[in-house]
Amino acid sequence: MNYKNAITMTTLSVIAVFAIASFAGFEIADTDAAPAAVQPAKYVFVEGTTISAEFTFRDGTELSPFQLFTQTGGFGTTTLEATSSTSGSSVGAQDDGGERTSRAKPSFTLEKNVGGTPYLYQAADEAQKYQFSSGFEYQYKFFDVDVFLTAGGDTLRAFEYKNCKVTSYAVTTRSDNEEGYTGKGIVYVDQYTFECDGYKPLNPAMDKMHTTEHAKTISSSDLKSTDKWEPGFSQK
Repeated sequence: MNYKNAITMTTLSVIAVFAIASFAGFEIADTDAAPAAVQPAKYVFVEGTTISAEFTFRDGTELSPFQLFTQTGGFGTTTLEATSSTSGSSVGAQDDGGERTSRAKPSFTLEKNVGGTPYLYQAADEAQKYQFSSGFEYQYKFFDVDVFLTAGGDTLRAFEYKNCKVTSYAVTTRSDNEEGYTGKGIVYVDQYTFECDGYKPLNPAMDKMHTTEHAKTISSSDLKSTDKWEPGFSQK
């Protein structure tokens, strides 16, 4: 057997294996892992749960690890406007003492080690530059953010935020209160606050519970076809 024949037979064997697997009803496993950025080695996360966020801008996407994530708005309500200037002392007071309310805009904070996010830095810089020009449409004004809480390759919880903008950004220093400079060291971090027009919480565990395989059954229309009957049965 020459070299070319050996290569041809090997290729045909691989194709045959996939064909047999497909015919037998086996599914080729999806190898796409949950979106998770590599965390700094020295951080310790309880139960191995880490936070990653994917930012989708008009001209690019970047995925980055984050160490702190806090939801600050979107679940409760917020006052829209006052309907009476004489009833009550709170903004939004109505004649009947009530308030006109609506759902608060989704907002959240993220914190990470400095570096590695040029697109996000540009969004923060432009937000600061044009903060007094609310009607000006600059390149990185709005973007989408997907936040993933993952462990062992599985997504435990996720949030899809739409049309977000940076409302606050600062670099700060964090250190252990007792060993900041002589023991564990210090770290410089980016602190972001975002406000969005909407968000969708995701529950992968529940989605997985509701995913069931369809059994291979014979429909009522197939009963008229005797070639699908088991041996021992006949049509009278």
